[in-house]
Amino acid sequence: SSTSIVTPLNSAIGYENAAKAAKHALNEKMTVREAVIDLGFVDGENLTEEELDKRLDVLSMANTDRD
Repeated sequence: SSTSIVTPLNSAIGYENAAKAAKHALNEKMTVREAVIDLGFVDGENLTEEELDKRLDVLSMANTDRD
């Protein structure tokens, strides 16, 4: 997965943490989702796994059919 997918996470975990997750994903050869969880950013308060999945949903990001 592309590390640019972390952009929607900025408002939940902050730019620095999103960048850290992207770098961790690259270095450890894992997905961004796995990296975010591995780094402990899914805490149930600022970011839940459900919210993480919504923010990383590339189909909804690419949806240009806005009524």
